[in-house]
Amino acid sequence: NKLQGLSSLINIIKRIIMDDENRIIEEYKALLERTNQLFNGLRDVPKFGKQWQPYFQRTFEVYTKLWKFQQLHRHVLENKDKYALPRWEIGEIASKIGQLYYHYYLRTSETNYLYDSFIFYEAIRERQYYRDILESKNEKTVIKKLRYYARFIVVCLLLNKRKLVEELTEELREQVDNFLKNFKPSTTQEWKFLVQEIK
Repeated sequence: NKLQGLSSLINIIKRIIMDDENRIIEEYKALLERTNQLFNGLRDVPKFGKQWQPYFQRTFEVYTKLWKFQQLHRHVLENKDKYALPRWEIGEIASKIGQLYYHYYLRTSETNYLYDSFIFYEAIRERQYYRDILESKNEKTVIKKLRYYARFIVVCLLLNKRKLVEELTEELREQVDNFLKNFKPSTTQEWKFLVQEIK
């Protein structure tokens, strides 16, 4: 009968949607793993000569693909019944792209890469990707936010953005205080020293 036929059709559509969503999640995980492998491999890239350029280029390309992929499929990835993509993970991808641009600047001395790095770091702050990171109750994850602040401050100093450096330094001080209060890490003195040095 017509109702049974309609019910079967609805179930088929649901299965197709579910298969598509699962494919999206698996592709995202594979891209994320690939970017992490490439990023970690940057440490072994020679600092001199031209050998670093192809590796950096490949890393940029995969990160660009990952960035666009998560933007396109955010509705699936953020679904709490599926992958439940946390905002800090988006922030971490953006932060690594910012780091790539910064390292490109260090190797070429071309300030446009420094500005590109600034754009990504500023977007992280404006969109508050790391806002709820304390809820993760994960020390390593929270440290990612603190390192992001330290890197952003360095870029701002190089671009002579003094007022923003003051704002970021105050924000970092608050974040470090919260971190030390919540986790009581063995690196307490190092973080306190870092804030003091930036001031």
